[in-house]
Amino acid sequence: MAPSNTVRWSPPLWGGISSTPSVSPLATCRSHSTPSSASTLLASAFVPATVSSSPNNAAKPSSDNSPLHARKPHSAEWINLLSPDTYSPSSSGSPPSLPGKIVPPRSGGVAFSMSNDGGGCNLFYFAGYAEIASGGASTPPERFVVNDLWQFAPYQDDSSPWGWREVKHPSTQNFIPGPRLATALAVLPSKGKDTLAVLLGGWDPQIPGTGGVILEDVSVLNVETMEWSEPISMEEKGREATIPGGPTSRHVALPIRICDVEGAEKDLILLHNHRCQNFVQLLSMDSSENSENNLYAKWTLQSTKGECPSSRGLHCAAQIVSSTSNITKGVVIFGGAAKDGNMSNEVFFLDVHSWTWTKLDCAGKRDIDDSNNKNGEGIVRGMPSPRAGACLCPLDEYSVLLFGGAEPSEEGLRGLNDLWVLQVDVENGKGRWECLIPSETRNQSDSRPSGRNAATLTRIDPKGLLPKYLWEKTLGDSFYILQGGWYPFLHTYDDVFVLRVSSSSS
Repeated sequence: MAPSNTVRWSPPLWGGISSTPSVSPLATCRSHSTPSSASTLLASAFVPATVSSSPNNAAKPSSDNSPLHARKPHSAEWINLLSPDTYSPSSSGSPPSLPGKIVPPRSGGVAFSMSNDGGGCNLFYFAGYAEIASGGASTPPERFVVNDLWQFAPYQDDSSPWGWREVKHPSTQNFIPGPRLATALAVLPSKGKDTLAVLLGGWDPQIPGTGGVILEDVSVLNVETMEWSEPISMEEKGREATIPGGPTSRHVALPIRICDVEGAEKDLILLHNHRCQNFVQLLSMDSSENSENNLYAKWTLQSTKGECPSSRGLHCAAQIVSSTSNITKGVVIFGGAAKDGNMSNEVFFLDVHSWTWTKLDCAGKRDIDDSNNKNGEGIVRGMPSPRAGACLCPLDEYSVLLFGGAEPSEEGLRGLNDLWVLQVDVENGKGRWECLIPSETRNQSDSRPSGRNAATLTRIDPKGLLPKYLWEKTLGDSFYILQGGWYPFLHTYDDVFVLRVSSSSS
């Protein structure tokens, strides 16, 4: 049976920086104490932060309230947007226009999406660790941290440019967040106001040999004006807001919508990092005290109860939202790594109304050794292996989607490209994993992404973003875009894949 708790592993997850201090990466071990300073987190590893506010026109989640065994199975398909074979022939017979790529390729950045007025969605990517290939096999590639912003331009016709393009900031822009990776970002919906993308902390490696600096800043991108700003602390007027407890990286942040005691809806950002044992941090943004066009940020320490995740980073998280009210039911946290080097495949659910943690029992079926099958897959597990740096995304009001990450092996870190659905039954403390696509160990092709961690997988509304013939017959399905990531120590990816997920009831 696949292990349900931890696997011991020592080497760092991130080998692109030779100057990091000799501190082992975070892992899951309940016996060690919470790190007392940010320096204990400065290991050469990071987690990607993929956060999206669910587009209004995205596929509606199922309202099936049946037990786990009765829920519908899912299927998935990868679509390679950089392959000419993906597209229908143009009316002129000329090759289709392929989407633009983010250059240079990078990993460890953040991606986010939100609905737009045209009935589709806007998709962005910020920061990360860029890689430029060297001139020879014996020369390592050049890697450096960046702070550029990219937007995915929608498809119009076969001859018009589309895909990723760099955003040029307004000439009046006086502030842009510095380069970083291992950061997190969450989007607060507009509700009649400007949509805000809130960037939280991260790691800037800076000059080789220094170990760099872990960040504690809070930065806000106004998606309507494309201008960055630094919100003012509501607790310390006149000072820029920072993350409570000090610098943080390898954390997760995501938007939640809850109701207060009077029934009014509140949009908040939930942050979970290595310090969060019996609490989480909640961030609200306010412009009501606006005298000089400033935003105000207020942090609240929200106490929690129940069995919470042990101190960790490199984990991933996704919210589960009600299909009828758009109120957040809870947050799922998966995997990660702790200070002593152990990786985890544990799953926790946080009810954001009672603020109660539940560790889900996700015991899977016996592993099947399918290493000789024609598709070249290896072990087909009943549950995902312990890993770090994976992607976790909302699927419906009972399920989340897991892709990739890095797991330990005898040869070192192995990049994964398996795809899973986790169906959650909080009332009974259960979860059920469904493997949609096993991890591929050989016979790599351009029909699916290679194994990787530190990628982003972001839910999109395909209407207005992708060619119509790629989605018009499958509007009941869920669509995601995979961007970047790297196979540890070997390669950073610049491919662009779309993932389509459907259920038998779609």
